[in-house]
Amino acid sequence: MRSSVVKSPKGLEVRGVAGTYVVLLAFNCSKAYRKGLLGFGIQRKDHSNDEVIWLRGLKKFDLPNSDEGEDVTTRKHPIQKFHWGDYTAKAGRKYTYTVHAFKGEPGALVDFESVDVVVTCEQPESVGQNGHAVHFNRSAAASQAFSNRFPNLPRGEVEDPNARTWLSRGLAESLIAFIDAAKEGEGLHLFVYEFEKKEFLDALKRARKRGVNLEILHDEIIKNGKGPSVKANKEIKLFGLKTVTKGRKAKGLNISHNKFMVLTDTKGEPKSVWTGSTNFTDAGVYAQSNVGHAIADPGLAKTYFDWHQEIWSDPEKSVADSRTAAMELTSVPGSKPKGTTLVLSPRKSTEAVTECASLVSAAKRFVCFTAPFALHKDLESALAQSPAQVYGLLNRDGVVGPELHKAANTQLAAAGAVNDKSILEAWQGKLQGESMHHSGVFIHTKIIIVDPLSDNPVVITGSANFSNNSSKGNDENQLFIAGEKEVADVYLGEFMRMFDHYYFRDHMKMISKQKKENPKAGFLDETDAWADRFFDGGEREALRLAFFN
Repeated sequence: MRSSVVKSPKGLEVRGVAGTYVVLLAFNCSKAYRKGLLGFGIQRKDHSNDEVIWLRGLKKFDLPNSDEGEDVTTRKHPIQKFHWGDYTAKAGRKYTYTVHAFKGEPGALVDFESVDVVVTCEQPESVGQNGHAVHFNRSAAASQAFSNRFPNLPRGEVEDPNARTWLSRGLAESLIAFIDAAKEGEGLHLFVYEFEKKEFLDALKRARKRGVNLEILHDEIIKNGKGPSVKANKEIKLFGLKTVTKGRKAKGLNISHNKFMVLTDTKGEPKSVWTGSTNFTDAGVYAQSNVGHAIADPGLAKTYFDWHQEIWSDPEKSVADSRTAAMELTSVPGSKPKGTTLVLSPRKSTEAVTECASLVSAAKRFVCFTAPFALHKDLESALAQSPAQVYGLLNRDGVVGPELHKAANTQLAAAGAVNDKSILEAWQGKLQGESMHHSGVFIHTKIIIVDPLSDNPVVITGSANFSNNSSKGNDENQLFIAGEKEVADVYLGEFMRMFDHYYFRDHMKMISKQKKENPKAGFLDETDAWADRFFDGGEREALRLAFFN
């Protein structure tokens, strides 16, 4: 849920955007208003228990006897940015945020004026009015919250059950619940890539035992002795699922990369679908950032089901024949998408990527994207040249090329942890060393969000990695979701949560270097000059305006 823009008598504008576990707050004002402005403090009232707290940050004034610890109250050490994220919100709760504009001097702040915004967080099981359920895991094992909560865990894959629950944040649980909801005589029709998580396999075993009709397609392409089925086939046999599974392999197929399940009723009619970026693995749930997106839409579910049945009838269907079938079932949505459109791959061309590039090029204010792997050159070029402010979350710096890294309208953040002692000490806090734990991909969502705060936001999500292979050489599914504001709010909130998480770590590394020349680096600015960069016509100004379409 998003609030309308609330404007104070003196000219401070505030907007709130609530996802499921995230509330974004954006501030705006005139150049004249910022004279003497030292930043913003935020109070939050939780209407479920009437608790009122001041939100906290990590950056502070260079003052004697200031707050100890790794975080400080924004009442004494205000936010010197024009947007902020509350990443401690709880699903379904109503909050009032009071944003205070502070002037005066460090240590003697004056509350110039304040603005209230009221928002209610979405429930992940029911987002908006059209049958969407959106479950993002917490991921981000490389975090202070994780390090403080689980301080003695060994490096490497996370095995601790409590830590796993914290990292999953309902993703695994909701996927299992989707399977467990299937009743006797109903059907579950899976089309999956990596397929080895024991809890998921056990849920399928239970479903079969209670009389659910199972049909499981999984990738069985082996290259140089490697492929998901090397592990999957052992688990399929162990859980007694061999007679209800078929391996997908075909001449010319790169990988069978789908991750979806269709639920059908006792008459075989599709009811709903589970999709997204999450593989059926421990890494998919606990290590990588991922999303599971279920939609209770019989028409949409039928298209997924028809595609599943097309391949179920012939798991070795050639790429050429698969392309024909996928294109007969689905079409790209066009320049002005409406509702929810499914695009299946493989296709005869990269038209799905071209569609993404066109939407990015037509964006007016704000584009967010994730890049687990290299992007198609046309999409990367469109992002670099987009008139909108572009935020990119990368699995690693080199996953996109120099054109995008150098683009004036773009800010990028790549997955990483902070372990260097000098960097931790440079931040003036008592931060803990971090571990990424997992050794593989960290940013695994495949998301583009176009003008999320407009009246017609577009969210692109699914299994496809915005590449040539994802369009022409893989089995994939991709959703274009237009006009669903609540869905866009959830995706935007979770994107910014992960972006801020990793951008902060990049910033810490920069501050460590700056402090060698300037001891004040890393502290809050004691003057109103901090706001200059948000009014200089550059990327910071574009970001300030992006939240106020």
